[in-house]
Amino acid sequence: MKTKISLVVILFATCIAAQQTLDKIVAVVDNEIILQSELDFQVGIFASQRQLDPNTAGLKQQLLNSMIEEKLIYAQADLDSISVTEDEINQRIDYQINSFVQQYGSITNIEKIYGM
Repeated sequence: MKTKISLVVILFATCIAAQQTLDKIVAVVDNEIILQSELDFQVGIFASQRQLDPNTAGLKQQLLNSMIEEKLIYAQADLDSISVTEDEINQRIDYQINSFVQQYGSITNIEKIYGM
């Protein structure tokens, strides 16, 4: 009986130890959160666009501050009831895609660089 209990305790401890954190919250702004994965993605894009080392001192903090400011602006816009049309969103997306195409040469190159 003691062996069975010991075995169950060992298995339970192994399961707990084997768990790993998949993501974590790095900031909360109003009702919005910023995840570590989002920050890492933004750092990767920013560093790639500017040919920087993603581990450059202060880069993560700078981008986190920028993301927080963006969430604050979004929260204020929500309070101010600023609305954006779907057409305006599509125009901004098209502009961003065209900027990437100009920078990298083609959509295929963009997909290769960002692993899509």
